[in-house]
Amino acid sequence: MLKISPLFSGSKGNCTLIQSESVNILLDAGYSYRAILNALENRGLEPKDISAIVITHEHADHIAALPMWTRKTATRIYAPENIADLIRQRVYFSDVSEIKESFQVGDIDVSRYICSHDAVCCFGYKFVCGGSRFACVTDTGCYSQDLIDFLGDCRAIMLESNHDEDMLLRGEYNYSLKRRILSERGHLSNAQTSEILKQLAHTSVKTVVLAHLSENNNTKEIAFNSAVAAYASCGITEGRDVMIYVADQYSNEVTVCLD
Repeated sequence: MLKISPLFSGSKGNCTLIQSESVNILLDAGYSYRAILNALENRGLEPKDISAIVITHEHADHIAALPMWTRKTATRIYAPENIADLIRQRVYFSDVSEIKESFQVGDIDVSRYICSHDAVCCFGYKFVCGGSRFACVTDTGCYSQDLIDFLGDCRAIMLESNHDEDMLLRGEYNYSLKRRILSERGHLSNAQTSEILKQLAHTSVKTVVLAHLSENNNTKEIAFNSAVAAYASCGITEGRDVMIYVADQYSNEVTVCLD
């Protein structure tokens, strides 16, 4: 059994709760410490209940709460090998495990996918417990067959759908920032995500959570409609054949349960 609850998702901060019957994992801790605590409290959890924090990469919107968290609670942290020392410099203890290959947290097996992002190192992750499989991949500027294969055997995925290209190009960001976001080391657009979903249309994926939306260059409606249209072009109906949710920056009520 796996239960996935996106707590916060977007350019201002990211944090997802992943639970089995015996383990509670935070995927990133990039929002405010107090907000994360409140979100956990609403789900009947305290910091001491968190078994591990798994970090995708070193950007602030994924690690901002670590200093305060580790000052209060000695939770084990897992981080990509290339940024483990950097993470150690930001926490109040040295219990940071370096991720090189697959690893295990309690009854959850975790494997990693190497993202293409302008970070020292950025991983997406797959969480497997019994027959339940969930993968989360954000902060990657391009995709390949490797990503399709990584996601394709999962029942549920959380996938970046960061920006609408027209909104970004017409928006107020300066040229260099637009170029960064659109690059192969930037973020996936709605159009790119739709192409990924088309290739996943006839795989095990039945629940999709669109994540890491830009507040300035996207809307939940545009991202959702783009994903629905992608599936429709493959003869798949949202709400019947597949469920699509859009994670919010500030508050999320959705919990995905996998038996």
